[in-house]
Amino acid sequence: MKIDIAYFTSTGNTLWLAQRARDLMGAEGHAVRLFDPVAQPGGFANDADLLGILYPVWASTLPDPLQALVQALPRGEGRRLFLLGNCAIFTGDTGMHWKRRIEPRGYDVFFVDHLLMPINVNVPGFNFWPVPPPEEVRAILGRADEKLAEVCAAILSGERRVDGTDLASWLGGASQRALYWTAALWKRAYAVAADRCTRCSLCVRMCPIENITMGDSGYPRFGDRCIICLKCYNLCPVDAVLIGRSSRDTARYRRYKGPAPDIKPVLYR
Repeated sequence: MKIDIAYFTSTGNTLWLAQRARDLMGAEGHAVRLFDPVAQPGGFANDADLLGILYPVWASTLPDPLQALVQALPRGEGRRLFLLGNCAIFTGDTGMHWKRRIEPRGYDVFFVDHLLMPINVNVPGFNFWPVPPPEEVRAILGRADEKLAEVCAAILSGERRVDGTDLASWLGGASQRALYWTAALWKRAYAVAADRCTRCSLCVRMCPIENITMGDSGYPRFGDRCIICLKCYNLCPVDAVLIGRSSRDTARYRRYKGPAPDIKPVLYR
């Protein structure tokens, strides 16, 4: 069976899951292709027998690049599609929210589930939960790997599963989506600590929407189209990207560097 999996990763959690899902399904004899909609804008869903979308939960919705991918999907003609999200705290009704939007396009969204992964958001105004230390990250990944193996087996068997259908999930998800606009306030707070920045341009190369450029001063400059993926903030090797002055304190605002050493920042240019 040909299986296409689309994913978008901010700091590596979803990429780790996508690669593990590819390996697990591939071990069962299936041909699995991974698609990042930013790096590979075409090809997804052209001739696959089974489709999947793996996503980080952003305020109980999909990241912008995956929303654009869904809106561009061809007619499904009854093809099966699964949704598999990941979050550290609360997923709400994310999967159900998008199941209801995808199915009118002719897809059978037969499987919706979520996995817990390490938290990767620790910025001023949103530092209720600390980024876990390496030993805790490994424990979280171990549990996620066990569940992912069960999930992949269930998907391949054709099991029907949909989570996020209860009232609490719907209320929580709707509330998060309604308040997501407040995250846009972070866009105004992006800056670079010149005394730390090495001008390596990594942030420019891994920004998915080309919102960061190297200014005349030789330091990164931020535009107004940020989608708040936090790649630049988390994955800067020297923590030079700031969201507010207080984020200079990297002991308090610890950056998440990804789930494993072999998961490298995705570069788009």
